[in-house]
Amino acid sequence: MFVVVIGLGEVGRHLLRSLGDDHHDVVAIDSDPEALAYCEEHHDVMTMLGFGANPKVLEQARVGKADLVITVTDHDELNLVAALASKQAGAGRVIARVQGNDWIGDGAGMRYGFLGVDVVINPRVLVAQELTKIARSHGATEVVELANDRVELVQVELSEDSPALQKPLSRLPLPKEALVAAVVREGKLFVPGGADVLRPKDRLYLIGLRTHITLAEDVFSRRREARRVCIVGGGVVGQSLAEKLLKDEAEVLLIEEDLERAEALSETLEGASVIHGDGTNLELLMEEEVGRFDLFASVTQDDEVNLMAGLLAQRAGASRTAVLVQRADYTEIYRQLGIDVVLSPRTVASNQILKYVRASAVERLAVLEGGEAEVLELRAEEGSRVVGEPIHRLNLPRGTLIAAVIRGSDVTVPRGEHVLEHGDTVICLVTGPSRSTVERLFHKRAL
Repeated sequence: MFVVVIGLGEVGRHLLRSLGDDHHDVVAIDSDPEALAYCEEHHDVMTMLGFGANPKVLEQARVGKADLVITVTDHDELNLVAALASKQAGAGRVIARVQGNDWIGDGAGMRYGFLGVDVVINPRVLVAQELTKIARSHGATEVVELANDRVELVQVELSEDSPALQKPLSRLPLPKEALVAAVVREGKLFVPGGADVLRPKDRLYLIGLRTHITLAEDVFSRRREARRVCIVGGGVVGQSLAEKLLKDEAEVLLIEEDLERAEALSETLEGASVIHGDGTNLELLMEEEVGRFDLFASVTQDDEVNLMAGLLAQRAGASRTAVLVQRADYTEIYRQLGIDVVLSPRTVASNQILKYVRASAVERLAVLEGGEAEVLELRAEEGSRVVGEPIHRLNLPRGTLIAAVIRGSDVTVPRGEHVLEHGDTVICLVTGPSRSTVERLFHKRAL
């Protein structure tokens, strides 16, 4: 695939890494010579210095012949103009990232066909949606929806008092339509077997039907749905999160440092308590009794503010803490410091875009643990090796798990004796380099 990437910030660089791993032909455009120099040093791509919305630059980049053009600069208008110009020049598909509410509206994180752009993504709104799912969960630190929201993949970290500790997985009372897809222990991900015993601080990826996943969470966590939520930061993420929580009839306290913004939010967010103040002020947090809240989310655009607010909220007794981080590589450090949920809008944007890059091979994609594992949705083609055989006889690569099967309107979590049929859509977790092998198993065998 021939791909043009406009904008080489953190999102652009993350995309270049993934596109390089998939061996696509890539042209990267940016107006910053230092950003181009970095990309030339670390990625095997062609680079161009120039303004991404300049028709001459786009012509030189051959966007008219591109299968996909991705615009991810820090300027919404530039991204939209560049995407639209590329589409008019003949690009196959165009995707633009925006960060303000003006271009999306209605609390949607994605919009299709807007102004002629195939997909417009607002990662800040998507992050708010992710936090809403986490608030609804029973202890999940990450929630990924698959199969048109009928299947969920959630991450749960085991505390010292988890009811599932020191027990083989085969003896845990998991609901029938859910299973443990992967375990992360000391930074390493593996697909467990029935004899594996869980330890404190293990992070589990559970997958199952949406109607069963909460029951599965209860096996590993004593937490419940967050009915009281404190939010620090009234920007796009904070406002969108508050609106969604209020629709769920949750109690919402929002702390905003800018007086004018706080006053505007107090008029907009009917039912929420909006306070003008500093979310890193421990005295304020204690005064507002942050310790009684089920979830504390610091979602400003300042990483240091978010981290400090999260740590202070823990000290004040908050049950669960969530923070935004712009630098995705800080995620693990934040977790080590005790933050329960760490989300990066830039990682969210990259992962959403990669779904469209890889749409020819998979219907949807989730990347786990920085690429250690992927969740794919594959279709079983007629004449492929997987059709007509029980799952336990498919000779799948090690570290591969068939987690769910969609057949028409039915979704099941299969067992070893389950037989796949032509046309089935299969949700599959793969680790390491086995993705291409798994994809070949689902494709029609060559004569």
